[in-house]
Amino acid sequence: MDKQTLQRYQHQKNLFCSINSVTALSQLLRTDKRRLMLLAKKASYKTFKIPKKGGGQRVIEAPGPELKRVLGRLNPYLQSVYFFEKSKAAYGFILGVKNDHDRRNVLSNARKHVKKPYLLNVDLKDFFHSVTREKVLNLFAGKPFNFRQPVYELLADLTTYNDRLPMGTATSPVLSNFACQELDEALQTFSEAMLWTYTRYADDMSFSSHQLINAEKINSVSGIIRQYGFVVNPRKIKVFGPGEPKIVTGLLVTDTVTLAPGYLELIESEINQLRTIMKNQNEQGHLSTKWVDQFKQQIRGRLSFAGFVLKRRDERYQGLKDAFYEAINPPEEAFGAVNWRGFPYNM
Repeated sequence: MDKQTLQRYQHQKNLFCSINSVTALSQLLRTDKRRLMLLAKKASYKTFKIPKKGGGQRVIEAPGPELKRVLGRLNPYLQSVYFFEKSKAAYGFILGVKNDHDRRNVLSNARKHVKKPYLLNVDLKDFFHSVTREKVLNLFAGKPFNFRQPVYELLADLTTYNDRLPMGTATSPVLSNFACQELDEALQTFSEAMLWTYTRYADDMSFSSHQLINAEKINSVSGIIRQYGFVVNPRKIKVFGPGEPKIVTGLLVTDTVTLAPGYLELIESEINQLRTIMKNQNEQGHLSTKWVDQFKQQIRGRLSFAGFVLKRRDERYQGLKDAFYEAINPPEEAFGAVNWRGFPYNM
């Protein structure tokens, strides 16, 4: 394990948890005390909607530039604290340490469920918005922080919007993990009694077993979730049995973990689409447009995920990666007389 990184996390945890005044907090966040208090009371947010993968709209609340900087400075301290306080079941939004045998990420989350014939997936509805300001207040007032009232009230005001965690700030993911600590513990206790394996990646919960997971047990899980202030999305409760392809946080789980069926084919299709777009765009003399840049970034994200799961030396990943860079860096002769000086090469 990387001892230097671990020591840095421990130092940041100790530094943050030792704060005993608003003045000390403002110094840590490198922000004038009065300005910090003003940001907390009159937070500036831009609200907009983006389409959800499964349909519908997701509300994003993006903080203004100054608040975004402050929350960006606060987040590493919160993450460092949670690293040492993380629940056994939590796998999302957690710092990593090189060579740590207990790395928490989407891949290690899925691996906990290999070789289990039965799987239950549960998704929480309006996850961040279910974490109220009151809950955040209690978090900062309790262990391991034990902050005084002026400090925990200021932190709650800085990190919440409309009396709940906003969807779009740097600090909401780690605070949602803190807010789920008691829920994770209760579900862990229940799962151990059932001889199940339980993990949670953000709002995605997975339970696997060697025995049938029936409706009665699913209702018990839903009841525990409600007890701790969260709501199950009934449309996203999925139960898998023996012989069925099992998906955990987008990965196919059998005796091992790999990409979901069709994932590489999707990337290949998008690269082919991008190649055609680039050809048409450049024949018309349009060297760069925002939506094409966003499409490139989407493909880069998919490629990065594929490389993470398959490992970088995998021939399928390397082939797709090469095809992507060929698509965005075509030879000049492919388009004839075009002014290439404005073309966005290594984006």
